[in-house]
Amino acid sequence: MRGSVEPISGHGRASPRLRQTLNLGLQPSCKDAMKTVVLIDNDEEFRESLRSVLEHHGLEVLDSSCPQSAFQELQAIDKPDLILCELHMPFAVGDDAGDYKVSYEVGLKTLQELAWVYPGTPVVALTELNQLDLARIKKYLDPIPAYHKPESALEVIPLVEGYLHSREWGGVQ
Repeated sequence: MRGSVEPISGHGRASPRLRQTLNLGLQPSCKDAMKTVVLIDNDEEFRESLRSVLEHHGLEVLDSSCPQSAFQELQAIDKPDLILCELHMPFAVGDDAGDYKVSYEVGLKTLQELAWVYPGTPVVALTELNQLDLARIKKYLDPIPAYHKPESALEVIPLVEGYLHSREWGGVQ
């Protein structure tokens, strides 16, 4: 459980603590054409917090709580600039959730399919798996990079900026 993830109020606004953190000199860094980041994570608190931080940095965020809704929403856009996907989640939520188990296999298959459908888009796995389990799964993820999900959504910004910057300069294909 990540106790330091900032909660989000019900109207899509950052909590006062997160707003204060965002106003400590961080400026939106993706000023050119609006970049689109796809975020797939069943942890609603983390997903909403990260969405708020990314939007503050001038990014368009398409977020989903499961692969099923993500694939539906992805049909509405041409091509995302970056995809962040939790490794351990159910395929569906809501009424369909009972038909699927929560597992890393769902995230693994989702990441592989996204990398295949969007070959020029960086696809990145985020996970709370321990080091041993992650090491075991990394061979199946290759070449998709995997990172431990941070305590705070703010800690994801350097990762996102790195992938978006590398893509602008042709470093990530």
